[in-house]
Amino acid sequence: MSLPIIILCLISAVLALTMLFAKSPITSALCLLGVLLMTAGIYGLIGEHMIATIQLVVYAGAIMVLFIFSIMLLNLSNSENDFKKKPALFIFGITIGFTLFGFFAYSIKNHFQFHLQDKLLGIFTPQLVAQLGGNSKVLSHALYSQFFVSFEVISLALLVAIVGAVVLAKRKVD
Repeated sequence: MSLPIIILCLISAVLALTMLFAKSPITSALCLLGVLLMTAGIYGLIGEHMIATIQLVVYAGAIMVLFIFSIMLLNLSNSENDFKKKPALFIFGITIGFTLFGFFAYSIKNHFQFHLQDKLLGIFTPQLVAQLGGNSKVLSHALYSQFFVSFEVISLALLVAIVGAVVLAKRKVD
């Protein structure tokens, strides 16, 4: 087992324990999101890219959005945030956040270096598309190899826009 997989497993275990013992439902949901992201990272590191992508898109994306929106709309958080009560937990979260940011930056750099030969293919001609298996196969290959980061950034931007819309709408209702 490689060192990055062990690190992701340890972070996942810490997030799972934090999820179980957190008093705030939104903290628990965000820790569950972290566990799902770490699981996708582990799948990606062992070479199961399709399962990692499904884990990111379906579970960490769609399912967790529903969980977090349900918590926000039901207003289940009547107490203060767990991070305000325990500053050590906040510092630990910031440290884990910077560690994950560095890990993902390193992974993205390696991803672009590995798929550099894919970008050298150039424009797809109708003959090349037919030779590669059709439009949907070429599109899916390009989306999940060359433009994976762009795809995820757009999905993150849409998520932020939806959360902002819900916050603004809820402010007007209250």
